[in-house]
Amino acid sequence: MQQFLKGFFLMANRHTTPFYLVFLAMACCFCRQQDETYPLVEVPRIGVEFYQVGLNEAERLVKANPNNPDAYFKKAIYLEALGRTSESLTAVKQAINLDPDPDYLIKEAELLEIAGDPQTALARASRAQILGGDYPELWHLMARLSYQLGNLEMALEEVNQAMQKYPESLSYYCTKGKIQWALNDTVSALNSFSKSALEPNTQYESLKYLTMINRMTGDHQEAFEYLAQNLKMSPEDPDLLMEKGKLLSETAQYDSALMVFHDLREMDSTNLEPLYQSAQVHFQMKRYDSTLYYTDKSLRLDSLHLPSRMTDARVYDRLTYYGTSIRKYQEILDIDSTYVPAVEELAKLLGKVAYLQKIREEREANSQVEIISPTKPPVKD
Repeated sequence: MQQFLKGFFLMANRHTTPFYLVFLAMACCFCRQQDETYPLVEVPRIGVEFYQVGLNEAERLVKANPNNPDAYFKKAIYLEALGRTSESLTAVKQAINLDPDPDYLIKEAELLEIAGDPQTALARASRAQILGGDYPELWHLMARLSYQLGNLEMALEEVNQAMQKYPESLSYYCTKGKIQWALNDTVSALNSFSKSALEPNTQYESLKYLTMINRMTGDHQEAFEYLAQNLKMSPEDPDLLMEKGKLLSETAQYDSALMVFHDLREMDSTNLEPLYQSAQVHFQMKRYDSTLYYTDKSLRLDSLHLPSRMTDARVYDRLTYYGTSIRKYQEILDIDSTYVPAVEELAKLLGKVAYLQKIREEREANSQVEIISPTKPPVKD
């Protein structure tokens, strides 16, 4: 039984599912029937209580045999399920210290990815691969980490390895699509995301990318269709609604866009983005007072939001308040002297002001020139 459970744990570590956790809790309870010290505990429903029961059992196993790496591994899995990532990392490191098993290293890499340390995670995953962990999920993990680190060509090779070993997995196409999009291979990226959109686990993210790519490449009809599919499943999703608002704005459906951004502000009054997007719509409609109203609101939430400050500067330029506009651009550059849009637009504005000043000076000079009218010659009798 012990060897069977270890084998199941190692298999489940590569394909972690709620079923695996259910099986673990049931197995633990089954084992405890043999020991009258630990009465049978009913397996609870999946949730915090369920994971806590599993964690308690894993801690009992650690206490009973502190030199058993698999006990620490079980503990790490339940801690991860409870969202206690740092404690889970500690537990899996204890398992690795006792036995540098590839599966333990893979779990450490996954946890490090969650913790936002892709560099160390990739080192652990690579070590697992060297030690014989030649699983498709490991190659997929390495591809995700390489992608996060910007090693795009390597990431593409790794995801292809995963797909070669497990071609039936459509979810790998989502990662491949991200890599291809980052490599500016738009056609291949669209093809990959179309495949991964058929997989329930990656459908939402894939449809988001399909919407975004088609919007950015100008195919708004396709973008709307993919967005509608996603909104059908998640009608209140803020990210999807934001994408809808942008699409409506880009297709000159301004009133509808403003309604979407209004709904988003109602959902979260602390979110700056709907305020900024509302300002952009009003700017496109040449409603400059309304534009300034919304940029003022967004800057109250974040006074360093440079895109909102840029919109302010542009409004005053449009209104021909050039001195105010120049001051606004200079305030932006005081915050970030390398902010390219402000550098470029300020240079253009200064050039325009200099040209207008020159025209004015020429007109003033011309207005002071005495105009001599031709006189008629005297008439001789």
